[in-house]
Amino acid sequence: MMQPTFHQFDVHPLTDTLLPYRGGRLDVLLAERDAARVAELQQQCQRLDIQLCGAIFPSLVSRHGFHERGAWLLPRSTSHNPLLIPLSSTASADELAAIICERLASRLSEWPDAQKIPTLFLTFDAMIPNIASILEGLYLRLADRVNYAGVNAGSGQFTAMPCLFDTRTLLDHGVSCVLLPHQSYSLLEHGYQLTAQPMLATSSKGNKISFIDWEPAFSRYQSLIWQQFQQNLTPEQFYQYGVHLPLGLLRANGDVIVRIPVAVTEEGALLCVGEVPDHSILTLLKAPQSPTTHAIELAGKLSQHGVPEYIELYYCAGRQQHFGTQSALELETLFTHSGAHELAGALSLGEIGSLRAGDYPLFHNGAILCNGEGPR
Repeated sequence: MMQPTFHQFDVHPLTDTLLPYRGGRLDVLLAERDAARVAELQQQCQRLDIQLCGAIFPSLVSRHGFHERGAWLLPRSTSHNPLLIPLSSTASADELAAIICERLASRLSEWPDAQKIPTLFLTFDAMIPNIASILEGLYLRLADRVNYAGVNAGSGQFTAMPCLFDTRTLLDHGVSCVLLPHQSYSLLEHGYQLTAQPMLATSSKGNKISFIDWEPAFSRYQSLIWQQFQQNLTPEQFYQYGVHLPLGLLRANGDVIVRIPVAVTEEGALLCVGEVPDHSILTLLKAPQSPTTHAIELAGKLSQHGVPEYIELYYCAGRQQHFGTQSALELETLFTHSGAHELAGALSLGEIGSLRAGDYPLFHNGAILCNGEGPR
């Protein structure tokens, strides 16, 4: 398998960069500031008979840090083509899960070895408000026939934009589905810790929390921030604090799922990246303080699969907001300790994965997701 290539549009002709991939299949991670280049990518891939599957992200990542412009070209096996599926904004999560499974059915039935299950890698438009519920619907239908991983694409401003594309289509409110080989694996870490007593989401729907402990959600959050920082939080300062002290969903098995609140409505409700089911048990979380500790732990887990040729990594935008300039140090530490030759990836708007191998797929915020491939 060829190595990934980082392309800078204003430095090298796109044709020259794509030529080595003629007749193959590429996943393309495209920086938001180069979103206008989709048509050019599609045209050149059609000409070179390249199967294209791509997504637009706020920025890209490498071992050198973050990049506001450019594209990562990630070569994939041609054995199973990607699916780009538009999702109705009026259908229920269960209906959408059924549509995805129906489209995947023939691909799964053709999978060469039922004992060596593939990884279903999902790239959603971040503006879809019920991704966690769609994942539940997928798991009810597919169970352990696949492993699950994925990310959210879109604008770093959390505004609607077409962000998923293939050789001929560019769409919003959809999902890209790719079946990766059985030796693929995904590792996910967030490192957020509990800081407060549990609370109850007494009224929530989708990604909006209206009331916590029967108080307007923003008022309750304000009081928690005052307890921690003696800071009287205003809506204008909200995201500045939300990335450092997000909310956590407590699961029955002890796992914590991060939910970063990103906006306040006029009614005092909190809007989060990802769903918060009604009557969820919530707590305030403390973001990780060290930009190296979890990177070293994650590198150790990667090494258990052998030294990777390259790391495909998705880094949550909320995590970057929390660590600021130290985010680049976290990437560099992970790369250095992994022994890999390259690190390629993007800044994501939510991550899909399991905290333990074989677990139920969960929708996370604030995480690092590494997608790798073990020895054949």
